[in-house]
Amino acid sequence: QPRHNRATTAPQPLHNMNLCIDTTTSEAGITLVGHGRRSIDPHNASESILVIIDELIKKADIKLTDLKGIFVIKGPGSFTGLRVGIAVANQFAHQLNIPIIGLKTDEWWRYRTDESDFVYLQSMNKAEVYISDFGFRISDSILPIENLSGTKKWLGQLSEDHSSKLPSTFTQITDVLSPKETWTKIVQTTNNKQQTAYNLVEPYYGKKPMITKSKKKMHI
Repeated sequence: QPRHNRATTAPQPLHNMNLCIDTTTSEAGITLVGHGRRSIDPHNASESILVIIDELIKKADIKLTDLKGIFVIKGPGSFTGLRVGIAVANQFAHQLNIPIIGLKTDEWWRYRTDESDFVYLQSMNKAEVYISDFGFRISDSILPIENLSGTKKWLGQLSEDHSSKLPSTFTQITDVLSPKETWTKIVQTTNNKQQTAYNLVEPYYGKKPMITKSKKKMHI
């Protein structure tokens, strides 16, 4: 049985209306918390994102000015997808004078589970993965998939090739919240009143630490 409590998806009052933008993950989509969600193709986000937002706003029978906050995933992820999603989120926040909150991709995935000791893994290129450890809070790293070792639970976005190269001692977390439930949970647990409307979000593409040059195994 699932061990975590599912986030409520009941309609939210206008004072809690938040637009959530994801144009980069494997679950990419636009979510109006409490009033619906539409999937989106990150590769064609520039052509569809504004249309989808308009459709969700009209379906909820509200106005853009009813929005109280903008949430957006800032990366790491697809260069094009990130730029489009963040540009739209920043523009809306600026024009509507409302708070904007950017989440790293691994932070968004963290909200999908109640597990506390696990690693987030994301394929970055043919040879390397992005890793964030929520058990030991090590710095975010990009390293060769072959450098992973140890025993760990994990979740994230790996290519089939990378998944096949994970140590057998890595166990994938499969009981996760849906994207809509995840955004609802994030909105409900975030105090966006403390955010600054014009503290615009910058893309986060990850970083290249020296460990990528090492032949040593990384024990986590």
